[in-house]
Amino acid sequence: MDAIITKPVIIHEGAHIQEQQATLLIEEPLEIRINGTPYAVIMRTPGNELELAAGFCFTEGIVDSFAEIQTIGFCADAPEGMQNIVNVMVAQKACCREDEAAVPSARAVRKMASRSSCGLCGVEMLRDVEKKTSPLLSDLKIPAGNFYRMLHRMLEYQEMYGSTRSAHAAGIFYPGGEPIVVREDVGRHNALDKAIGHALMQGLDCSRLVALLSSRISFEMVQKALRARIPVVAAVSAATSLAVDLAERNGCTLIGRIWEKSFIIYSHPDRIIS
Repeated sequence: MDAIITKPVIIHEGAHIQEQQATLLIEEPLEIRINGTPYAVIMRTPGNELELAAGFCFTEGIVDSFAEIQTIGFCADAPEGMQNIVNVMVAQKACCREDEAAVPSARAVRKMASRSSCGLCGVEMLRDVEKKTSPLLSDLKIPAGNFYRMLHRMLEYQEMYGSTRSAHAAGIFYPGGEPIVVREDVGRHNALDKAIGHALMQGLDCSRLVALLSSRISFEMVQKALRARIPVVAAVSAATSLAVDLAERNGCTLIGRIWEKSFIIYSHPDRIIS
């Protein structure tokens, strides 16, 4: 599906007024169903829907591995040519867990449409916000200069941002700076879920990889990385206080405000080699 369209706009530049065509990033709803039951509606940019659904189910805690997803695909009852409904069939044990306070079940259908796959919209109890995670024990070491390499490489893949200036990006990288996958989306949470979904579907071990974000590092972005066992999360923007608290408690290294030759290390600096 196309991810961008053009629309007529009026450009004001001082006293000059000019009609032009502007390139816009498409934003459309995606319904995710679990075992045929509607679970969430996500506002997203078309493309990589199956990765988004898989990553969403994983970071939401509906499944703990791709092996628990029996099938994933577009719903047969969707209008012809439409790819706005994805059905994820999960193993019975995955959607009927005993510890529902720690890991939300598929029965806990969201009470509202999500703005993006943030993992928080519609959650009724504060105890459900910090999903069950365990501390990361990775001994990964990364030279500081590699983060600048990652940033420049990710920019090479940000075609939607280059055309519209309205797309977020998230990538998963090798420690040496080479990208494994970069995904763009109108929602920063969606972009990360797409990247994690790709890794999940490819059977990649993320415990020695790095997540790079074009956005700020908020609580839910760290939570998604922890679910994927990613030990280092870096971003162009800054981190929030709750994100740093969560990372400190769970052994995750946070790096923010990467630009030119500087960045900030918020937590667990021992993984960074000066």
